[in-house]
Amino acid sequence: MKSKEDLQGAIKELEHIVEELGKKDIDVETGLEKFREGVELVKYCRGVLAKSENEFKKLRAELEVADTKDEDAPF
Repeated sequence: MKSKEDLQGAIKELEHIVEELGKKDIDVETGLEKFREGVELVKYCRGVLAKSENEFKKLRAELEVADTKDEDAPF
């Protein structure tokens, strides 16, 4: 389940970036670079979540098809 581990790691890194950006003594260039990193991590997380959502929908549809076949089967 590598994507789950990667997603959790990306979220932890995002939390770290948010903490750093919240510091009052961060310079503009460092802040901008951290913000860029955060944007890339957010895009990655959204992609993983969208893929998971699509897989969930596919599996749910397969289950619904299986349920329909069971209803049509004679007892």
